[in-house]
Amino acid sequence: MKNDEVQTVDATQRTAEHYTDQWGSGVNFQGFVEANPAAAMVMPGRQLGWANLFERIRRQAAVRPTTVYDAGCGFGDIARRLLVEPIPAHIDYLGADIHGSIATIDAPPTARFEQADMAERLPGNRLFDFIVCRAALHHTPDPFKTYETLASQLAPGGTLAVSVYAKKTPMREAVDDALRAKIVPMNNDDAWNAADQFTRLGRDLQASAGMIEITADMPLLGIKAGNYTVQDFIYDHFIKCWHNRQFSKQHCDLVNFDWYHPPYAHRYTVDEFAGMAIDNGLTIVSQKSITAQHYMEATRSAQD
Repeated sequence: MKNDEVQTVDATQRTAEHYTDQWGSGVNFQGFVEANPAAAMVMPGRQLGWANLFERIRRQAAVRPTTVYDAGCGFGDIARRLLVEPIPAHIDYLGADIHGSIATIDAPPTARFEQADMAERLPGNRLFDFIVCRAALHHTPDPFKTYETLASQLAPGGTLAVSVYAKKTPMREAVDDALRAKIVPMNNDDAWNAADQFTRLGRDLQASAGMIEITADMPLLGIKAGNYTVQDFIYDHFIKCWHNRQFSKQHCDLVNFDWYHPPYAHRYTVDEFAGMAIDNGLTIVSQKSITAQHYMEATRSAQD
């Protein structure tokens, strides 16, 4: 095995170990989300186009057989949203993820889960009417190749919905890369401890009084004119230091841990992201972006 292949295998294993911890019962992010629905609404997974997509899937599955592949299913949130009562009569849901906490996911009994690497095709040459990959593609070694793999499992007329990290300002990108270079090699415990420092920084910045006024756009720096709180300005332009008063300290730490510790955290412009669909012969039918992430739905022709 070549050296770069060895490094990829090692990074993939460390990704699995990271998310086994992050989505495990000890942290219980699932329980936090269910107990604090208002807090969960600030997360990208509750924004972008996901809610509308899930409703379309449920409507279709109510009247005809509909297969769904949830690639990088995380802690099972999509399964619980698709399979909420009344469960569509014809939905066939499969969730897969690389982490080792799959067995701990609390989901409706009709959901099926597999431990699998979404960068590889699922066994059995299965095709799906909907493939969803929420905020996970960017954690694979080669997201363009992974997207191609997912697209190859899309049935004719099917929809592939994906969200990825958005590129930030030049300063944020540089700081993120420099800090990730220090944190990625850490074991999980040390990385959790490091994440706490970002939480405390965000908390203290959030407590700072006053506003920052930017009087004119600064396109080279990626800064738009406007008024910002201290934390928002620093967070959006210089360093990710997540803190939200509706989140527990542990779950603030989780958001920072999720950003700085996984071996891969690719970020994209809108055009780079769109190129994934175009290069695979898919038709983009919906796009939306927020500061944190881009969302895209693309379809395969029914004649393919």
